[in-house]
Amino acid sequence: MSEATGERRGKSWRVRVLALGVLLFVVGILLIVSGPALFRMGLIDRDFGRFSMTNVAMYVLLAAVIVGLIGLIMSVAGRVHRGAIVGILLMMAAGMGSGTLYAQSKMKEQLPPINDVQTDWTLPVAFTEKALREREHAGSIRVRDDAVVPEGNGDWSGLSFAEAQSRFYIDIEPLKVKQAPPEATLAAANAARRMGWDVMLESPPEGMMEAVYHTPWYDLVYDIAVRVTPDGTGSRIDVRSTSRTNDRDMGEGATQVKQLIDEIALELR
Repeated sequence: MSEATGERRGKSWRVRVLALGVLLFVVGILLIVSGPALFRMGLIDRDFGRFSMTNVAMYVLLAAVIVGLIGLIMSVAGRVHRGAIVGILLMMAAGMGSGTLYAQSKMKEQLPPINDVQTDWTLPVAFTEKALREREHAGSIRVRDDAVVPEGNGDWSGLSFAEAQSRFYIDIEPLKVKQAPPEATLAAANAARRMGWDVMLESPPEGMMEAVYHTPWYDLVYDIAVRVTPDGTGSRIDVRSTSRTNDRDMGEGATQVKQLIDEIALELR
Protein backbone atom coordinates (compact mmCIF):
# COMPACT_ATOMS: atom_id res chain seq x y z
CA MET A 1 0.00 0.00 0.00
CA SER A 2 1.44 3.38 -1.01
CA GLU A 3 1.97 6.23 1.44
CA ALA A 4 -0.67 8.33 -0.36
CA THR A 5 -3.22 5.55 -0.06
CA GLY A 6 -2.49 5.22 3.67
CA GLU A 7 -2.98 8.93 4.17
CA ARG A 8 -6.31 8.86 2.34
CA ARG A 9 -7.53 5.96 4.47
CA GLY A 10 -6.35 7.71 7.65
CA LYS A 11 -8.16 10.88 6.61
CA SER A 12 -11.29 8.89 5.85
CA TRP A 13 -11.29 7.31 9.30
CA ARG A 14 -10.63 10.64 11.05
CA VAL A 15 -13.55 12.22 9.24
CA ARG A 16 -15.82 9.29 10.11
CA VAL A 17 -14.86 9.36 13.79
CA LEU A 18 -15.32 13.11 14.12
CA ALA A 19 -18.59 12.93 12.18
CA LEU A 20 -19.81 10.22 14.56
CA GLY A 21 -18.89 12.41 17.52
CA VAL A 22 -20.79 15.37 16.09
CA LEU A 23 -23.77 13.11 15.37
CA LEU A 24 -23.79 11.85 18.96
CA PHE A 25 -23.62 15.43 20.22
CA VAL A 26 -26.59 16.44 18.06
CA VAL A 27 -28.59 13.40 19.20
CA GLY A 28 -27.88 14.23 22.85
CA ILE A 29 -29.07 17.81 22.40
CA LEU A 30 -32.17 16.63 20.54
CA LEU A 31 -33.01 14.28 23.42
CA ILE A 32 -32.84 17.19 25.84
CA VAL A 33 -34.90 19.53 23.68
CA SER A 34 -37.47 16.98 22.54
CA GLY A 35 -38.47 16.03 26.09
CA PRO A 36 -40.56 19.16 26.72
CA ALA A 37 -41.96 19.06 23.16
CA LEU A 38 -43.09 15.43 23.48
CA PHE A 39 -44.57 16.15 26.91
CA ARG A 40 -46.57 19.10 25.62
CA MET A 41 -47.84 16.87 22.79
CA GLY A 42 -49.03 14.35 25.37
CA LEU A 43 -46.75 11.57 24.11
CA ILE A 44 -44.73 11.14 27.30
CA ASP A 45 -45.23 12.00 30.95
CA ARG A 46 -43.35 14.79 32.65
CA ASP A 47 -41.04 12.59 34.76
CA PHE A 48 -39.97 10.55 31.73
CA GLY A 49 -39.02 13.70 29.90
CA ARG A 50 -37.35 15.43 32.86
CA PHE A 51 -35.36 12.49 34.15
CA SER A 52 -35.32 9.39 31.91
CA MET A 53 -34.64 11.18 28.62
CA THR A 54 -32.06 13.48 30.17
CA ASN A 55 -30.26 10.47 31.65
CA VAL A 56 -30.04 8.91 28.19
CA ALA A 57 -28.86 12.25 26.81
CA MET A 58 -26.13 12.37 29.45
CA TYR A 59 -24.67 9.03 28.31
CA VAL A 60 -24.99 9.98 24.63
CA LEU A 61 -23.08 13.21 25.27
CA LEU A 62 -20.48 11.30 27.28
CA ALA A 63 -20.04 8.98 24.30
CA ALA A 64 -19.56 12.07 22.12
CA VAL A 65 -16.75 13.18 24.44
CA ILE A 66 -15.02 9.80 24.11
CA VAL A 67 -15.40 9.74 20.33
CA GLY A 68 -14.17 13.33 20.17
CA LEU A 69 -11.07 12.32 22.15
CA ILE A 70 -10.38 9.47 19.72
CA GLY A 71 -10.79 11.88 16.81
CA LEU A 72 -8.44 14.33 18.51
CA ILE A 73 -5.76 11.67 19.00
CA MET A 74 -6.09 10.55 15.39
CA SER A 75 -5.86 14.14 14.16
CA VAL A 76 -2.79 14.91 16.28
CA ALA A 77 -1.11 11.72 15.10
CA GLY A 78 -1.86 12.66 11.51
CA ARG A 79 -0.84 16.28 12.09
CA VAL A 80 -4.25 17.52 10.97
CA HIS A 81 -4.79 20.73 12.89
CA ARG A 82 -8.32 21.35 11.66
CA GLY A 83 -9.43 17.89 12.82
CA ALA A 84 -7.77 18.45 16.19
CA ILE A 85 -9.68 21.71 16.62
CA VAL A 86 -12.96 19.97 15.81
CA GLY A 87 -12.15 17.24 18.34
CA ILE A 88 -11.35 19.77 21.06
CA LEU A 89 -14.53 21.80 20.43
CA LEU A 90 -16.61 18.63 20.38
CA MET A 91 -15.13 17.44 23.67
CA MET A 92 -15.71 20.82 25.32
CA ALA A 93 -19.33 21.17 24.17
CA ALA A 94 -20.33 17.56 24.88
CA GLY A 95 -18.37 17.57 28.14
CA MET A 96 -20.19 20.64 29.44
CA GLY A 97 -23.52 19.13 28.46
CA SER A 98 -22.91 15.73 30.05
CA GLY A 99 -21.37 17.35 33.13
CA THR A 100 -24.39 19.57 33.63
CA LEU A 101 -26.79 16.64 33.29
CA TYR A 102 -24.70 14.55 35.69
CA ALA A 103 -24.77 17.37 38.26
CA GLN A 104 -28.55 17.55 37.89
CA SER A 105 -28.90 13.80 38.42
CA LYS A 106 -26.80 13.96 41.60
CA MET A 107 -28.80 16.97 42.76
CA LYS A 108 -31.98 14.95 42.38
CA GLU A 109 -30.59 12.46 44.92
CA GLN A 110 -29.65 15.18 47.40
CA LEU A 111 -32.56 17.61 47.25
CA PRO A 112 -35.55 17.00 49.53
CA PRO A 113 -38.51 15.63 47.52
CA ILE A 114 -40.88 18.46 48.41
CA ASN A 115 -42.96 20.87 46.33
CA ASP A 116 -43.94 23.46 48.94
CA VAL A 117 -41.41 25.90 50.43
CA GLN A 118 -41.91 28.89 52.69
CA THR A 119 -40.17 31.19 55.15
CA ASP A 120 -42.26 30.23 58.19
CA TRP A 121 -43.79 26.81 58.67
CA THR A 122 -44.76 27.62 62.28
CA LEU A 123 -47.25 30.17 60.95
CA PRO A 124 -47.81 29.13 57.33
CA VAL A 125 -48.45 31.76 54.67
CA ALA A 126 -52.05 31.29 53.58
CA PHE A 127 -53.42 31.56 50.05
CA THR A 128 -56.67 33.39 49.40
CA GLU A 129 -59.84 31.48 48.66
CA LYS A 130 -59.66 32.75 45.09
CA ALA A 131 -56.20 31.27 44.60
CA LEU A 132 -57.29 27.96 46.13
CA ARG A 133 -60.33 27.81 43.84
CA GLU A 134 -58.12 28.50 40.84
CA ARG A 135 -55.83 25.63 41.86
CA GLU A 136 -58.82 23.32 42.29
CA HIS A 137 -60.18 24.35 38.89
CA ALA A 138 -56.79 23.53 37.34
CA GLY A 139 -56.79 20.07 38.95
CA SER A 140 -53.88 20.94 41.24
CA ILE A 141 -52.89 19.14 44.41
CA ARG A 142 -54.21 20.50 47.69
CA VAL A 143 -52.18 23.01 49.65
CA ARG A 144 -51.38 21.34 52.96
CA ASP A 145 -49.66 22.90 55.93
CA ASP A 146 -49.03 19.42 57.36
CA ALA A 147 -47.60 17.83 54.20
CA VAL A 148 -45.32 14.81 54.70
CA VAL A 149 -42.75 13.26 52.36
CA PRO A 150 -44.23 9.94 51.16
CA GLU A 151 -42.53 6.59 51.66
CA GLY A 152 -40.02 5.45 49.09
CA ASN A 153 -37.86 8.55 49.34
CA GLY A 154 -35.03 7.18 51.41
CA ASP A 155 -34.05 9.13 54.51
CA TRP A 156 -36.58 11.83 53.63
CA SER A 157 -39.53 9.43 53.99
CA GLY A 158 -41.97 10.37 56.73
CA LEU A 159 -40.49 13.82 57.37
CA SER A 160 -42.77 16.80 57.34
CA PHE A 161 -42.07 19.31 54.58
CA ALA A 162 -41.10 21.78 57.30
CA GLU A 163 -38.45 19.46 58.70
CA ALA A 164 -37.16 18.41 55.28
CA GLN A 165 -36.83 22.06 54.28
CA SER A 166 -35.01 22.97 57.49
CA ARG A 167 -32.46 20.20 56.91
CA PHE A 168 -31.46 21.40 53.47
CA TYR A 169 -32.54 25.01 52.87
CA ILE A 170 -31.09 26.63 55.95
CA ASP A 171 -30.93 30.07 54.34
CA ILE A 172 -34.66 30.58 53.73
CA GLU A 173 -35.78 33.23 56.19
CA PRO A 174 -38.31 36.08 56.36
CA LEU A 175 -37.19 39.49 55.17
CA LYS A 176 -37.38 42.39 57.62
CA VAL A 177 -37.47 45.91 56.19
CA LYS A 178 -37.90 49.42 57.57
CA GLN A 179 -40.81 50.29 55.26
CA ALA A 180 -44.44 50.01 56.35
CA PRO A 181 -46.51 47.00 55.16
CA PRO A 182 -48.34 48.82 52.32
CA GLU A 183 -45.09 50.02 50.77
CA ALA A 184 -43.45 46.61 51.27
CA THR A 185 -46.44 44.90 49.63
CA LEU A 186 -46.18 47.14 46.58
CA ALA A 187 -42.47 46.37 46.41
CA ALA A 188 -43.23 42.63 46.46
CA ALA A 189 -45.66 43.00 43.54
CA ASN A 190 -43.17 45.09 41.56
CA ALA A 191 -40.44 42.55 42.22
CA ALA A 192 -42.65 39.69 41.04
CA ARG A 193 -43.43 41.54 37.81
CA ARG A 194 -39.74 42.18 37.17
CA MET A 195 -39.17 38.44 37.49
CA GLY A 196 -41.80 37.79 34.82
CA TRP A 197 -44.46 36.38 37.15
CA ASP A 198 -48.19 37.00 36.75
CA VAL A 199 -49.36 39.04 39.74
CA MET A 200 -52.88 37.87 40.58
CA LEU A 201 -53.42 39.81 43.81
CA GLU A 202 -51.91 43.04 45.12
CA SER A 203 -53.47 44.32 48.34
CA PRO A 204 -51.29 46.84 50.24
CA PRO A 205 -53.93 47.46 52.97
CA GLU A 206 -54.05 43.73 53.78
CA GLY A 207 -50.34 43.16 53.25
CA MET A 208 -50.99 40.40 50.70
CA MET A 209 -49.63 39.59 47.25
CA GLU A 210 -50.11 36.50 45.11
CA ALA A 211 -48.48 35.55 41.83
CA VAL A 212 -48.22 32.61 39.44
CA TYR A 213 -45.06 31.39 37.75
CA HIS A 214 -44.83 29.00 34.76
CA THR A 215 -41.53 27.24 34.08
CA PRO A 216 -40.52 27.59 30.41
CA TRP A 217 -39.67 23.94 29.58
CA TYR A 218 -42.24 21.65 31.18
CA ASP A 219 -44.81 24.30 32.12
CA LEU A 220 -44.68 23.48 35.80
CA VAL A 221 -46.91 25.99 37.58
CA TYR A 222 -46.17 27.51 40.97
CA ASP A 223 -48.39 29.68 43.13
CA ILE A 224 -46.52 32.25 45.21
CA ALA A 225 -48.03 34.01 48.21
CA VAL A 226 -46.51 36.93 50.13
CA ARG A 227 -47.62 37.99 53.60
CA VAL A 228 -46.47 41.36 54.96
CA THR A 229 -47.00 42.08 58.66
CA PRO A 230 -45.96 44.96 60.93
CA ASP A 231 -42.61 44.50 62.67
CA GLY A 232 -41.89 47.40 64.98
CA THR A 233 -41.79 50.49 62.79
CA GLY A 234 -41.12 48.37 59.71
CA SER A 235 -42.39 45.14 58.18
CA ARG A 236 -41.74 41.43 58.07
CA ILE A 237 -42.16 39.74 54.70
CA ASP A 238 -42.93 36.02 54.45
CA VAL A 239 -43.01 34.16 51.14
CA ARG A 240 -44.41 30.78 50.08
CA SER A 241 -44.06 28.90 46.79
CA THR A 242 -46.26 25.87 46.15
CA SER A 243 -46.26 23.69 43.04
CA ARG A 244 -49.52 22.62 41.44
CA THR A 245 -48.28 19.07 40.88
CA ASN A 246 -46.87 16.24 42.98
CA ASP A 247 -43.56 16.39 41.11
CA ARG A 248 -40.50 17.04 43.25
CA ASP A 249 -39.57 20.60 42.43
CA MET A 250 -35.78 20.04 42.21
CA GLY A 251 -35.16 23.15 44.29
CA GLU A 252 -37.32 25.39 42.09
CA GLY A 253 -39.58 26.53 44.93
CA ALA A 254 -36.68 27.43 47.20
CA THR A 255 -35.04 29.33 44.35
CA GLN A 256 -38.23 31.30 43.74
CA VAL A 257 -38.58 32.24 47.41
CA LYS A 258 -34.97 33.39 47.69
CA GLN A 259 -35.02 35.26 44.39
CA LEU A 260 -38.22 37.11 45.28
CA ILE A 261 -36.84 38.08 48.69
CA ASP A 262 -33.66 39.37 47.04
CA GLU A 263 -35.67 41.36 44.50
CA ILE A 264 -37.85 42.89 47.22
CA ALA A 265 -34.77 43.84 49.23
CA LEU A 266 -33.31 45.46 46.11
CA GLU A 267 -36.56 47.32 45.48
CA LEU A 268 -36.61 48.71 49.02
CA ARG A 269 -32.89 49.41 49.35
